[in-house]
Amino acid sequence: MDPQAASDGIDLHQLLFRIRTRWPLVVGCLLVAFACAFLYLQVKAPVYDFKATMMLGSQSSGSKQAQELLKLLEIKDKSVKMEDEIGMVTSVTMVKQAMERLPHFTTAYYVVPDTWVNAAFPLKKREQAMEMSPFRVTPTPNVPQLTGVPIRIDILPDGRYHVQADADKGELKNLQTGALIRPVTNVHINETIHPGTELKHPLLTLRIDRNEGIATEGNAQYFVKLVDKMTLVGQHLGRLKVRATDQESHIIELMASGPVPKQQEQFLDTLMSVMLANEVQDKNRVGQRTLDFLDGEIAKMAASRQQSAQDLSTFRTNRGVVNVDAQSSNRVSQLTNLQLERARVATQRKYYQNMLSYLRNNRSLTQVVSPASMGISDPVLNNMVLQLADLSSQKAALGVNASNDNPMVTVLDERMKTTREALNQILTNLLHTSDIGLKDLDTQVNQVRGDLNRLPEDERRLAILQSKSDFNDKNYNFLLEKRTEAAIALATNSTDKKIVDHAVMQGSGPSSPKPLFVGLIALLSGLIIPIGLLLVTQKVNRRIQGKEDLARVTDIPLLGVVAHATNAEKHQMVHEPKGLVAESFRSIRVNLQYLSGGLEKKVIGVTSSVPGEGKSFCAVNLAAELAHSGRRVILVETDLRQPTMASYFKLPASDKGLATYLGGLTTFEDSVRPSGVERLDVMTCGLVPPNATELLETPRMAELLERLRAEYDYIVLDTPPVGYVAEYFVLMRFLDANIYVVRQNYTDLALLSQINDLHLEKKIKNVFLVINDVHFAKTYEYRHRTKSYSYGYSH
Repeated sequence: MDPQAASDGIDLHQLLFRIRTRWPLVVGCLLVAFACAFLYLQVKAPVYDFKATMMLGSQSSGSKQAQELLKLLEIKDKSVKMEDEIGMVTSVTMVKQAMERLPHFTTAYYVVPDTWVNAAFPLKKREQAMEMSPFRVTPTPNVPQLTGVPIRIDILPDGRYHVQADADKGELKNLQTGALIRPVTNVHINETIHPGTELKHPLLTLRIDRNEGIATEGNAQYFVKLVDKMTLVGQHLGRLKVRATDQESHIIELMASGPVPKQQEQFLDTLMSVMLANEVQDKNRVGQRTLDFLDGEIAKMAASRQQSAQDLSTFRTNRGVVNVDAQSSNRVSQLTNLQLERARVATQRKYYQNMLSYLRNNRSLTQVVSPASMGISDPVLNNMVLQLADLSSQKAALGVNASNDNPMVTVLDERMKTTREALNQILTNLLHTSDIGLKDLDTQVNQVRGDLNRLPEDERRLAILQSKSDFNDKNYNFLLEKRTEAAIALATNSTDKKIVDHAVMQGSGPSSPKPLFVGLIALLSGLIIPIGLLLVTQKVNRRIQGKEDLARVTDIPLLGVVAHATNAEKHQMVHEPKGLVAESFRSIRVNLQYLSGGLEKKVIGVTSSVPGEGKSFCAVNLAAELAHSGRRVILVETDLRQPTMASYFKLPASDKGLATYLGGLTTFEDSVRPSGVERLDVMTCGLVPPNATELLETPRMAELLERLRAEYDYIVLDTPPVGYVAEYFVLMRFLDANIYVVRQNYTDLALLSQINDLHLEKKIKNVFLVINDVHFAKTYEYRHRTKSYSYGYSH
């Protein structure tokens, strides 16, 4: 598994372990969260939800009679859609009209109860209805009033009212219109008035009356605040919600919420009443406009009717004309009949002409059209055509078996010739007769047309005047009828809307705050905040916590971990090797021997990145552990800049040591000292030299290590930190094994880059990592290490 990938996710087991080890933080956050939730429930004003239901009806404007009239006049009826109705309900105009019916809403009443929550600051403040206040405030209308500033009203023992207000700034407004008169600063009011009398102040003009039967609540404080109507409109619009119960339904739900139940109930009921009143008013307006329109049209039609009747009567009197309809109708009917007769005769003539042409061009009449089918009832012609067709059929039958010289064929030809000549003569006579008939009919048609054209101009004018008079009479009677219907509709007008349910509070109490919900939020906050802090600190923490952190930045083998120890334990470890720290170094010693291939002669260098990581502590205890295992060990303090080794062995201060030996000031025997631990000698720094690097580079250092290799099983060098000075790189060529010490929650991961680069470039051999100062009980990776050490070495 990729360590980087593992680190990107959240290990629940590790997270639970971190929570368990830092339980005081979690408990503290939970206590704070629940305390804040309890205070919130005490301070937050309750909010009550109200709902009312209303049916919108047909959603058409005007009465049914008015709609019928608009339809007859071809005027499109614009029905109001549900979305438009909802928009009208939530409009500023509609809510403003409702506020005009609720003038007492311009005064908001507040009480600050005498509770522990308000001991230091007035945190708990409740708005109440006018009916629940011990007094009633009536602002004088159309007078500039101070708005937006709490006005405290105290009831004095003698029954008078003490009115007090102090604020840095406020506004003078007209409560009825919301118009700003002027802003004011340094507001200060301090007046005392009797009940029922008017308070007159440059910033305030009002009257205070007692609410009989309402007593004060102990030491509670009472405030009022004046609010102009436009501000009220904005407040109630923000709380108002309207929706349709169903997509196809005409029923809507009106919902409002606020801290004063009585106000929300009155607001919703008043808003619905305003909607009903506006609906009736709109219908009455449409009805009245319909009546006005009809009255105007009737007046114009009456004048036109009277004028047309007068024109007709005058024309009849002056010209002596009574009625020409019958005469004109007869002439028109006669002309029509003549035209039909002429068309019939023309059709017959065309048939005669076609028949005659057919006879002259064809010998057979088997395919000729019968005269009867063309409407010709001449029996002679019909018989002649049928006879000729029959003779043609007989000849065709004989022509199959007989020749043209056959006597019967000769007889048939003779008979057909005679019949054809007779038929030709008859058709010629009929054509002549048809021509005579057509000429006569044309004469009659022209005569009738002439008669019609010769009708007097007065007769045509009389027909026009009579038609106009009849039209005016009909329209006049129609408008009178519709005017009567519109007047009845206006008198009986009613709204299509109706209130289904008046405003009713939803639930048995306030909708917010909800104690269970607030408690749940507090619980989640009390858990999420510390968990979030733990996760954030874990993500942003660049310090080493365990072997997984090391695995993400380097592949240098981990030799072991050293348990956390107090300062007292650190200095007793050398002489009393027991406990978790001692077991840690035993494990490191075994791992070192295994990983180093089991070589007996070793020069081991112990270093770190920076001071404070515990390299000297690890070098001392590793050397002591090697000595306890039966090896001869010498510990050499090559960190010549900050020597600390003598304090671990409680050795007296000495000027002799490695620095003096390398400088040629002392002998080997004088520089080596017993440590107090069996089989362990030490060579401390001695005097701190000014030229540490130069001393370590001298040939005496190489000679010293050669001699130590010959006399000791292990040489442990406490070397300087890699990241600060260059001495480690001078000593690196002498080392058989390198132990690089990092400290839990102290060493930054970036500091490992230098030693890791040396390892990757193979410039350093046998390098191992040791994590020092590990808190097993607080580290997820090593949470079971305490029990395992106790179990394994309890004897």
